[in-house]
Amino acid sequence: MKNRFLSMFIGAVLFVLSVAAENYPYRSDVLWVTVPDHVDWLYKTGEKAKIEVQFYKYGVPQDGVEVLYELGGDMMSSDTKGTVKLKNGKAVISMGTMKEPGFRDCRLTAKVGGKTYSHHIKVGFSPEKLQPYTQLPSDFNEFWNKTKAEAAQFPLTYTKEYVKKYSTDKMDCYLIRLQLNKQNQCIYGYLFYPKAEGKYPVVLCPPGAGIKTIKGPMRHKYYAEEGCIRFEIEIHGLNPELDEDTFGEISRAFSSRENGYLVNGLDSRENYYMKRVYLACVRSIDLLTSLPEWDGKNVIVQGGSQGGALALITAGLDKRVTACVANH
Repeated sequence: MKNRFLSMFIGAVLFVLSVAAENYPYRSDVLWVTVPDHVDWLYKTGEKAKIEVQFYKYGVPQDGVEVLYELGGDMMSSDTKGTVKLKNGKAVISMGTMKEPGFRDCRLTAKVGGKTYSHHIKVGFSPEKLQPYTQLPSDFNEFWNKTKAEAAQFPLTYTKEYVKKYSTDKMDCYLIRLQLNKQNQCIYGYLFYPKAEGKYPVVLCPPGAGIKTIKGPMRHKYYAEEGCIRFEIEIHGLNPELDEDTFGEISRAFSSRENGYLVNGLDSRENYYMKRVYLACVRSIDLLTSLPEWDGKNVIVQGGSQGGALALITAGLDKRVTACVANH
Protein backbone atom coordinates (compact mmCIF):
# COMPACT_ATOMS: atom_id res chain seq x y z
CA MET A 1 0.00 0.00 0.00
CA LYS A 2 2.87 2.35 0.85
CA ASN A 3 4.57 1.72 -2.49
CA ARG A 4 1.29 2.32 -4.31
CA PHE A 5 0.76 5.57 -2.45
CA LEU A 6 4.33 6.73 -3.07
CA SER A 7 4.01 6.00 -6.79
CA MET A 8 0.78 8.01 -6.93
CA PHE A 9 2.39 10.86 -4.98
CA ILE A 10 5.50 11.07 -7.16
CA GLY A 11 3.30 10.95 -10.27
CA ALA A 12 1.27 13.88 -8.94
CA VAL A 13 4.45 15.83 -8.15
CA LEU A 14 5.86 15.26 -11.63
CA PHE A 15 2.58 16.37 -13.18
CA VAL A 16 2.56 19.60 -11.18
CA LEU A 17 6.22 20.24 -12.03
CA SER A 18 5.61 19.62 -15.72
CA VAL A 19 2.81 22.18 -15.67
CA ALA A 20 4.99 24.68 -13.82
CA ALA A 21 7.86 24.24 -16.27
CA GLU A 22 5.85 24.27 -19.50
CA ASN A 23 7.08 26.38 -22.42
CA TYR A 24 4.11 28.67 -22.99
CA PRO A 25 2.87 31.64 -20.94
CA TYR A 26 -0.49 30.91 -19.34
CA ARG A 27 -2.36 33.87 -20.85
CA SER A 28 -0.55 34.40 -24.12
CA ASP A 29 -2.66 35.19 -27.18
CA VAL A 30 -0.25 33.27 -29.40
CA LEU A 31 1.11 29.75 -29.58
CA TRP A 32 4.37 28.56 -31.12
CA VAL A 33 4.55 24.91 -32.18
CA THR A 34 7.93 23.50 -33.22
CA VAL A 35 8.12 19.98 -34.66
CA PRO A 36 11.53 18.45 -35.47
CA ASP A 37 11.90 15.70 -38.05
CA HIS A 38 13.24 13.43 -35.27
CA VAL A 39 10.56 12.80 -32.66
CA ASP A 40 13.07 12.68 -29.77
CA TRP A 41 14.76 15.98 -30.82
CA LEU A 42 18.06 14.10 -31.03
CA TYR A 43 20.40 13.58 -34.00
CA LYS A 44 23.76 11.95 -34.60
CA THR A 45 26.70 14.23 -35.32
CA GLY A 46 26.77 14.92 -39.05
CA GLU A 47 23.01 14.46 -39.48
CA LYS A 48 21.06 17.48 -40.67
CA ALA A 49 18.13 18.68 -38.59
CA LYS A 50 14.95 20.28 -39.85
CA ILE A 51 12.24 21.89 -37.78
CA GLU A 52 8.68 22.75 -38.78
CA VAL A 53 7.50 26.00 -37.23
CA GLN A 54 3.84 26.77 -36.65
CA PHE A 55 2.43 30.02 -35.28
CA TYR A 56 -1.13 30.59 -34.06
CA LYS A 57 -2.95 33.63 -32.71
CA TYR A 58 -6.21 33.01 -30.85
CA GLY A 59 -5.89 29.46 -32.17
CA VAL A 60 -5.85 30.62 -35.82
CA PRO A 61 -2.84 29.76 -38.08
CA GLN A 62 -1.10 32.99 -39.12
CA ASP A 63 -0.66 32.88 -42.89
CA GLY A 64 1.99 35.10 -44.52
CA VAL A 65 3.74 36.07 -41.27
CA GLU A 66 7.51 36.42 -41.61
CA VAL A 67 9.55 34.60 -38.96
CA LEU A 68 13.15 35.60 -38.26
CA TYR A 69 15.38 32.75 -37.10
CA GLU A 70 18.87 32.70 -35.62
CA LEU A 71 20.90 29.49 -35.31
CA GLY A 72 23.97 28.82 -33.20
CA GLY A 73 25.68 26.61 -30.67
CA ASP A 74 24.25 26.24 -27.18
CA MET A 75 24.50 29.61 -25.37
CA MET A 76 26.70 30.99 -28.17
CA SER A 77 26.20 33.84 -30.62
CA SER A 78 24.30 32.93 -33.77
CA ASP A 79 26.23 31.74 -36.80
CA THR A 80 23.27 31.72 -39.19
CA LYS A 81 20.34 34.12 -39.65
CA GLY A 82 17.41 34.04 -42.02
CA THR A 83 13.68 34.46 -42.51
CA VAL A 84 10.85 32.19 -43.58
CA LYS A 85 7.28 33.11 -44.50
CA LEU A 86 4.48 31.06 -43.01
CA LYS A 87 2.12 29.37 -45.43
CA ASN A 88 -1.07 28.10 -43.81
CA GLY A 89 0.64 28.96 -40.52
CA LYS A 90 3.65 26.72 -41.18
CA ALA A 91 7.23 26.83 -42.46
CA VAL A 92 10.31 24.59 -42.39
CA ILE A 93 13.73 25.71 -41.14
CA SER A 94 16.96 23.80 -41.77
CA MET A 95 19.03 23.90 -38.58
CA GLY A 96 22.14 22.38 -40.11
CA THR A 97 24.32 19.95 -38.19
CA MET A 98 27.18 19.69 -35.70
CA LYS A 99 30.46 17.81 -36.11
CA GLU A 100 30.98 17.53 -32.35
CA PRO A 101 28.47 16.39 -29.69
CA GLY A 102 26.37 19.22 -28.31
CA PHE A 103 23.18 21.23 -28.69
CA ARG A 104 22.14 23.70 -31.37
CA ASP A 105 19.84 26.65 -30.65
CA CYS A 106 17.06 28.03 -32.83
CA ARG A 107 15.73 31.43 -31.74
CA LEU A 108 12.52 32.58 -33.41
CA THR A 109 10.90 36.02 -33.67
CA ALA A 110 7.66 37.12 -35.35
CA LYS A 111 5.86 40.47 -35.49
CA VAL A 112 2.08 40.32 -35.54
CA GLY A 113 -0.29 43.22 -34.93
CA GLY A 114 2.51 45.53 -33.90
CA LYS A 115 3.81 43.12 -31.23
CA THR A 116 6.94 41.01 -31.28
CA TYR A 117 6.75 37.39 -30.14
CA SER A 118 9.75 35.15 -29.47
CA HIS A 119 10.39 31.45 -29.03
CA HIS A 120 13.50 29.33 -28.43
CA ILE A 121 14.23 25.63 -28.91
CA LYS A 122 17.25 23.33 -29.03
CA VAL A 123 18.06 20.02 -30.69
CA GLY A 124 20.81 17.67 -29.57
CA PHE A 125 23.59 16.03 -31.57
CA SER A 126 24.94 12.84 -29.95
CA PRO A 127 24.62 14.40 -26.48
CA GLU A 128 25.33 11.04 -24.84
CA LYS A 129 28.92 11.47 -26.04
CA LEU A 130 29.46 14.80 -24.28
CA GLN A 131 32.38 14.72 -21.86
CA PRO A 132 32.86 16.85 -18.73
CA TYR A 133 35.19 19.80 -19.25
CA THR A 134 36.55 19.50 -15.71
CA GLN A 135 38.49 16.36 -14.90
CA LEU A 136 37.39 14.39 -11.84
CA PRO A 137 40.04 14.74 -9.10
CA SER A 138 41.74 11.46 -8.27
CA ASP A 139 40.80 11.84 -4.59
CA PHE A 140 37.20 12.98 -5.19
CA ASN A 141 35.53 10.15 -3.24
CA GLU A 142 38.18 10.22 -0.52
CA PHE A 143 37.70 13.98 -0.04
CA TRP A 144 33.93 13.81 0.29
CA ASN A 145 33.91 10.71 2.48
CA LYS A 146 36.34 12.42 4.85
CA THR A 147 34.42 15.70 4.71
CA LYS A 148 31.09 14.02 5.49
CA ALA A 149 32.64 11.97 8.30
CA GLU A 150 34.07 15.10 9.90
CA ALA A 151 30.74 16.92 9.64
CA ALA A 152 28.90 13.94 11.15
CA GLN A 153 30.97 14.21 14.33
CA PHE A 154 29.01 17.32 15.29
CA PRO A 155 25.84 16.20 17.08
CA LEU A 156 22.48 16.81 15.44
CA THR A 157 21.40 20.12 16.98
CA TYR A 158 18.28 22.08 16.12
CA THR A 159 15.42 24.13 17.50
CA LYS A 160 11.80 23.61 16.53
CA GLU A 161 9.14 26.32 16.77
CA TYR A 162 5.48 25.83 15.88
CA VAL A 163 4.24 28.13 13.08
CA LYS A 164 0.49 28.56 13.31
CA LYS A 165 0.06 30.62 10.12
CA TYR A 166 1.38 27.76 7.97
CA SER A 167 -0.52 24.99 9.77
CA THR A 168 -3.88 23.59 8.68
CA ASP A 169 -6.39 21.03 9.88
CA LYS A 170 -4.34 18.39 8.02
CA MET A 171 -0.75 19.41 8.76
CA ASP A 172 1.49 21.15 11.28
CA CYS A 173 4.35 23.48 10.37
CA TYR A 174 7.49 24.12 12.40
CA LEU A 175 10.32 26.61 11.89
CA ILE A 176 13.62 24.73 12.22
CA ARG A 177 17.01 26.23 13.01
CA LEU A 178 19.54 23.54 12.18
CA GLN A 179 23.07 24.08 13.52
CA LEU A 180 25.77 22.79 11.17
CA ASN A 181 29.00 22.98 13.17
CA LYS A 182 30.64 24.21 16.34
CA GLN A 183 31.10 27.63 14.74
CA ASN A 184 27.31 27.95 15.18
CA GLN A 185 26.68 28.27 11.45
CA CYS A 186 23.16 27.20 10.62
CA ILE A 187 20.35 27.00 8.10
CA TYR A 188 16.62 27.51 8.58
CA GLY A 189 13.67 25.69 7.09
CA TYR A 190 9.98 24.99 7.41
CA LEU A 191 9.16 21.42 8.40
CA PHE A 192 5.68 20.20 7.53
CA TYR A 193 4.11 17.13 9.16
CA PRO A 194 0.83 15.36 8.43
CA LYS A 195 -1.38 15.65 11.53
CA ALA A 196 -2.51 12.04 11.30
CA GLU A 197 -0.35 9.56 13.14
CA GLY A 198 1.70 7.28 10.93
CA LYS A 199 5.00 6.67 9.16
CA TYR A 200 5.73 8.84 6.13
CA PRO A 201 8.26 9.44 3.32
CA VAL A 202 10.49 12.49 3.86
CA VAL A 203 11.12 15.14 1.21
CA LEU A 204 14.01 17.64 1.30
CA CYS A 205 13.51 20.74 -0.86
CA PRO A 206 16.57 23.00 -1.28
CA PRO A 207 16.01 26.51 -2.70
CA GLY A 208 16.58 28.25 -6.01
CA ALA A 209 19.42 30.74 -6.33
CA GLY A 210 19.58 33.99 -4.43
CA ILE A 211 19.52 35.34 -0.91
CA LYS A 212 15.82 35.50 -0.20
CA THR A 213 13.10 34.32 2.12
CA ILE A 214 11.22 31.07 1.60
CA LYS A 215 8.34 32.45 -0.45
CA GLY A 216 4.87 31.01 -0.17
CA PRO A 217 5.54 27.80 1.80
CA MET A 218 1.82 27.02 1.56
CA ARG A 219 2.03 26.56 -2.21
CA HIS A 220 3.36 23.07 -1.53
CA LYS A 221 1.07 22.18 1.34
CA TYR A 222 -0.24 19.17 -0.60
CA TYR A 223 2.96 17.30 0.28
CA ALA A 224 2.15 17.11 3.98
CA GLU A 225 -1.61 17.09 3.53
CA GLU A 226 -1.31 14.05 1.25
CA GLY A 227 1.09 12.11 3.43
CA CYS A 228 4.72 13.29 3.24
CA ILE A 229 7.03 15.06 5.66
CA ARG A 230 8.50 18.02 3.78
CA PHE A 231 11.49 20.14 4.81
CA GLU A 232 11.87 23.32 2.71
CA ILE A 233 15.15 25.03 3.53
CA GLU A 234 17.14 28.18 2.95
CA ILE A 235 20.94 27.88 2.75
CA HIS A 236 22.37 31.13 4.12
CA GLY A 237 21.59 30.99 7.83
CA LEU A 238 18.91 33.68 7.59
CA ASN A 239 15.60 33.37 9.41
CA PRO A 240 12.86 33.24 6.71
CA GLU A 241 10.59 35.17 9.08
CA LEU A 242 12.65 38.30 8.37
CA ASP A 243 10.80 40.85 6.25
CA GLU A 244 11.46 41.08 2.50
CA ASP A 245 13.07 44.54 2.76
CA THR A 246 15.72 43.15 5.08
CA PHE A 247 16.35 40.24 2.72
CA GLY A 248 16.63 42.73 -0.13
CA GLU A 249 19.32 44.72 1.69
CA ILE A 250 21.28 41.57 2.53
CA SER A 251 21.01 40.32 -1.04
CA ARG A 252 22.24 43.59 -2.50
CA ALA A 253 25.17 43.60 -0.08
CA PHE A 254 26.31 39.99 -0.49
CA SER A 255 24.85 38.59 -3.70
CA SER A 256 26.01 40.90 -6.46
CA ARG A 257 27.79 39.53 -9.50
CA GLU A 258 31.28 40.55 -8.38
CA ASN A 259 31.04 39.10 -4.85
CA GLY A 260 28.15 36.64 -4.95
CA TYR A 261 28.11 33.56 -2.75
CA LEU A 262 28.34 31.20 -5.77
CA VAL A 263 31.95 32.33 -6.37
CA ASN A 264 32.88 32.93 -2.72
CA GLY A 265 35.98 30.83 -2.00
CA LEU A 266 35.78 29.12 -5.40
CA ASP A 267 39.58 28.76 -5.60
CA SER A 268 39.63 26.41 -2.60
CA ARG A 269 37.61 23.24 -2.19
CA GLU A 270 38.01 23.58 1.59
CA ASN A 271 36.75 27.15 1.76
CA TYR A 272 34.18 27.24 -1.05
CA TYR A 273 30.87 28.64 0.17
CA MET A 274 28.81 25.90 -1.43
CA LYS A 275 30.76 23.15 0.34
CA ARG A 276 28.95 24.11 3.53
CA VAL A 277 25.66 24.19 1.60
CA TYR A 278 26.20 20.64 0.30
CA LEU A 279 26.93 19.45 3.83
CA ALA A 280 23.85 21.32 5.08
CA CYS A 281 21.72 19.27 2.67
CA VAL A 282 23.23 16.05 4.03
CA ARG A 283 22.68 17.25 7.59
CA SER A 284 19.06 18.04 6.67
CA ILE A 285 18.63 14.39 5.72
CA ASP A 286 20.16 13.47 9.09
CA LEU A 287 17.37 15.46 10.68
CA LEU A 288 14.61 14.00 8.51
CA THR A 289 15.72 10.41 9.01
CA SER A 290 15.93 10.95 12.78
CA LEU A 291 12.22 11.73 12.99
CA PRO A 292 10.15 8.94 14.54
CA GLU A 293 7.47 9.61 11.89
CA TRP A 294 9.82 8.70 9.00
CA ASP A 295 8.80 5.47 7.26
CA GLY A 296 12.38 4.18 7.45
CA LYS A 297 12.71 3.81 3.69
CA ASN A 298 11.80 6.73 1.42
CA VAL A 299 14.06 9.80 1.22
CA ILE A 300 13.27 12.20 -1.63
CA VAL A 301 15.12 15.36 -2.73
CA GLN A 302 13.35 17.79 -5.03
CA GLY A 303 14.12 21.27 -6.31
CA GLY A 304 14.25 23.65 -9.25
CA SER A 305 17.10 25.69 -10.75
CA GLN A 306 19.80 25.92 -8.05
CA GLY A 307 17.51 23.68 -6.00
CA GLY A 308 17.55 21.14 -8.82
CA ALA A 309 21.35 21.17 -8.81
CA LEU A 310 21.40 20.78 -5.02
CA ALA A 311 18.93 17.88 -5.31
CA LEU A 312 21.27 16.10 -7.74
CA ILE A 313 24.34 16.81 -5.61
CA THR A 314 22.62 15.62 -2.43
CA ALA A 315 21.52 12.43 -4.17
CA GLY A 316 25.12 11.88 -5.24
CA LEU A 317 26.55 12.52 -1.77
CA ASP A 318 24.01 10.63 0.32
CA LYS A 319 23.15 6.96 -0.31
CA ARG A 320 20.00 7.30 1.82
CA VAL A 321 18.31 9.23 -1.02
CA THR A 322 15.89 6.94 -2.84
CA ALA A 323 14.38 9.40 -5.35
CA CYS A 324 15.53 12.68 -6.89
CA VAL A 325 13.46 15.23 -8.84
CA ALA A 326 15.32 18.12 -10.51
CA ASN A 327 12.57 19.85 -12.45
CA HIS A 328 14.91 22.38 -14.10
